[in-house]
Amino acid sequence: MTVQSVGAILAAGYWETQSGAATSAPGNGKFQADNWAAPTLLAFSAVDADGYDRHAGLVAALPGDLCWQTAPNDSQNYQRWTVVSVTDNGSWTQAAVTVAETGPAFVPPGTNQRRLVQLLSLAQPSGALPWQAWAPPLDPPTTGGLPQDTAQAIADACWSTDPHLCAALQWEAYAAMLPPTPAVANVSTGAQAVSYSPPMPGGDYGLAMARAAWHRSLRGNAESAELVLAPPAISSVPPGLMPAWWEVA
Repeated sequence: MTVQSVGAILAAGYWETQSGAATSAPGNGKFQADNWAAPTLLAFSAVDADGYDRHAGLVAALPGDLCWQTAPNDSQNYQRWTVVSVTDNGSWTQAAVTVAETGPAFVPPGTNQRRLVQLLSLAQPSGALPWQAWAPPLDPPTTGGLPQDTAQAIADACWSTDPHLCAALQWEAYAAMLPPTPAVANVSTGAQAVSYSPPMPGGDYGLAMARAAWHRSLRGNAESAELVLAPPAISSVPPGLMPAWWEVA
């Protein structure tokens, strides 16, 4: 089975197969296909077989998204389709698809057979690239933020394999641009006192390093390269092109 990254689950539920053309509305809880062995057109009721309204998720699919139908008694009896287009008909949704993959135990379903259908989004969110959601302030648009080209170089090196390491390196690179601030060893409000051991960096620098440490903590027991090492994905870099904070000691 091909492994792909999934952006979001748009819809998931059980529908029952129904005979008939995929150009007409199926009954509640039903779905139809122009050819169960290798469909190019599907029609889904907006309400699944359990009575749940799936309309919003069905019509949210974009070209390139994935749709799966799986037999409830055999996970290898499945077929995966790539969405070509979606038509919203109110009480039912029509989807043009192409077959992307069939399971090793796939058997085209007959009529009145229950199937788990999952619609998965692969489209990237509009606007910012995914890694920017975890990144520190970027310049542009934020003056004084981490330069966009530096952040992009980090993302190119490790976002796809280790997103939390990517975010940690970006926040550490940003912190390296900020003026050091005095460390906070003790805070007292009069009613209570809190001590930090070792002392905690303060200010924006401290907040940036705390965010970096948080991302590193989410990597579990995985070891990460220190900031002074060149990214492992880059075997050699022409002189003058490597960011200063990546120079090998």
